[in-house]
Amino acid sequence: MKIKVGDLVELQPINNRNRQLRGQEKKHIWEVVELSPSTICFDGGPGISILHRATNHERWVQEDDIKILDYSENLR
Repeated sequence: MKIKVGDLVELQPINNRNRQLRGQEKKHIWEVVELSPSTICFDGGPGISILHRATNHERWVQEDDIKILDYSENLR
């Protein structure tokens, strides 16, 4: 199923920054807030903006960085 705005996702520990956010800062669960077919931070590749609601921390990731936990239509 395709990722949509509003989906809850888990940040995967595939790089040092993601491991740091998960381990030291306990930021596992995020919400998808924007999808972009072209982002500067990924050399024009697609990106997904995610938000950690408890801390208001927002960051751009690629699809491989996250795993869907709950789809937006299930949260209403």
